Amino acid sequence: MSTNVGDKTLRSAGHLLVLGSCLTSRFPEIVEGFLSGDHSPVPVEVCLEETHMNMAGYKLASIVSYAGIDKLTALTIDGSPHCVQLHYLIEDIKRHFAPQVQTAHFVVEKGETHSVSPEAVKQSRHLHRVERTLSDSH
Repeated sequence: MSTNVGDKTLRSAGHLLVLGSCLTSRFPEIVEGFLSGDHSPVPVEVCLEETHMNMAGYKLASIVSYAGIDKLTALTIDGSPHCVQLHYLIEDIKRHFAPQVQTAHFVVEKGETHSVSPEAVKQSRHLHRVERTLSDSH
């Protein structure tokens, strides 16, 4: 995450694609799909195996504040205990610092992209809720 929080490209786009850094080498075509189009987001790569989530969260919250970001999209590998934290960070930024920001969540599993609701992200943080959901489905 070497992007400066006041970078002009951030301000002009207004939309960040926060992605697990391994995605660009593992699934470049999926990343390109998210970056193409008229209103494409600015990519910000982070690996939470290397960068503590508190540092990444502070940087992302600063970018949202200084650059006037109005949309955050997370794209990660599904099942990664490190990547899932990016989804948590984005929802925390919305909840605590920027309630006006729109959020979107996507995960890649076996080369397929899946949309994930903010509610699913919230549920996954609370294991007792996951357990209750699983118990209710049996």
